[in-house]
Amino acid sequence: MTSVLTSVPRHALRDTTLIPFSLWTTHGPEAAVLAKAELPHLRAWLAQAQRVDVQVDLVQEPLLATLSPPHERAWAHAVGWSSCDGALPWAARAALEHGLVAVNASQDGWAFITLCNWHVSNGQVTLGDPAYLQIDDATDAALFSAMQSFFAEDGIALHSYKPGQWLAHSPLLADLPTASLDRVIGRNIDPWLVGSHVAADALSPAAKLLRRLQNEMQMLLYTHPVNEGRSLTINSFWVHGTGALPALQPTRPEPVVVSTLRQSALQQDLMAWLDAWQHVDAHVIAPMLARVAAGQAQRLVLCGEHEFHVYDSAKPSLWQRVRTHFAPTSFDTVLAVAPLKD
Repeated sequence: MTSVLTSVPRHALRDTTLIPFSLWTTHGPEAAVLAKAELPHLRAWLAQAQRVDVQVDLVQEPLLATLSPPHERAWAHAVGWSSCDGALPWAARAALEHGLVAVNASQDGWAFITLCNWHVSNGQVTLGDPAYLQIDDATDAALFSAMQSFFAEDGIALHSYKPGQWLAHSPLLADLPTASLDRVIGRNIDPWLVGSHVAADALSPAAKLLRRLQNEMQMLLYTHPVNEGRSLTINSFWVHGTGALPALQPTRPEPVVVSTLRQSALQQDLMAWLDAWQHVDAHVIAPMLARVAAGQAQRLVLCGEHEFHVYDSAKPSLWQRVRTHFAPTSFDTVLAVAPLKD
């Protein structure tokens, strides 16, 4: 995947707040609704901030988007990782934080294995949000015990992480691009299965292995006792967050990542999304403005489905103050973005 990236000024002491799903992809009249949004603190921020960067996905067949969504790429950029679509090593970092890998073992490949529900309807398979499965510790332990040996036979070591999600360790996972869970939830899985971005005859050994494992685990889960009486069955897994940590760990400060808008955005519920934005406006943007007033430089990254925008706090120019006074910023020009076109 390729993308458009303007040069980004480096501000070592600038605190960064990153808000996934904070740009809405419009498909008709939604822009008019966004224009009327009541977000006073965001309006105040925009009146004095400067947009210093815009990164937009370019369509590349057979996918219509990057494997890693914009908020993951922006997060990786903020911490100093080089951009590698579909291979941002979130699982490897989680393994490091949980003491499963030594700092000097940076080339180890890791992945998240997330238990999920694949919903079949009209010949299409859709990935449901794993959060709705509400997997408890006992269910997680039972499935971990049942599935661990299958992964081990293929040289993949599983480690418990949290209910419904495990960490997988194997050299095969170091250079294997996979689609982010946030990219696939609510969508047809076919374009996003591991290896789907390449021709069938070009599948890597790792992609072939994982596809076979998914088939085997679907058969195992179909008759597993944990699914008795469940309204939503656990019938497969999704592999994501693949990659290996860089040899030298970045030392940039972590951004503050605000996930308040995620659920309503994934559900495509515009009114709930605007309600969530009001919470963000009061509890995230307002404190940012207070820090700016106290002399602390701030950066805000707004992320959508196909692009992210970076704003830096700055003293507004005379022209900016005049323009804001006579023509206040309309949120349909800030929060609304157009869908990608072929």
